[in-house]
Amino acid sequence: MLNSLVRLRVPLGFFFAAWYLVMARPSSLFVYLLCVALVAPGCLLRSWAAGYLLKGKRVAVGGPYAYIRNPLYVGSFIIGTGFCTALWRWPLPISAWIIGFAFLLGFGVVYRAKTLAEEQELAANLGDPYHAYARRLPAFLPMRGHVQGLGEQRFSWEIYRRNREYQCVLGSVAVLVILYIKWARQ
Repeated sequence: MLNSLVRLRVPLGFFFAAWYLVMARPSSLFVYLLCVALVAPGCLLRSWAAGYLLKGKRVAVGGPYAYIRNPLYVGSFIIGTGFCTALWRWPLPISAWIIGFAFLLGFGVVYRAKTLAEEQELAANLGDPYHAYARRLPAFLPMRGHVQGLGEQRFSWEIYRRNREYQCVLGSVAVLVILYIKWARQ
């Protein structure tokens, strides 16, 4: 079941994005700017994390990984929340409720499954270093502050490029442009 959800993550994401783009239209410049104010830091967090992540080869302990185990997913949640704010208007239409609920439910179920699958794989492949890391850091909320003593790592533009995180940034910018055009044409 977990593997099915993990495999469906990308196709479901594209379906959800298409549905969202049809339905979303910021009601004001303020709502649009609020959307941007959430999407931008989400993209920055994902980009920061991607410069440390050598998937399956080592435990990422630098940058945001010194605070939480899943900064990419936290960044994705912030981005999704930002895009959901673009649906805001009063009264809130049923489509906004449905999209918001679908986002929260889908994110909670799919990303929880993805996280569990990844943690099992990392524990199997990386062993004790990953177990020590997982014991010291929370999965999603940075509640313990910066954890030290797990090793030193520096941000790498080469790793960032290999992880293709720029695709998330470019996709987010494209959606923001579409939302701006939809707002401007009201």
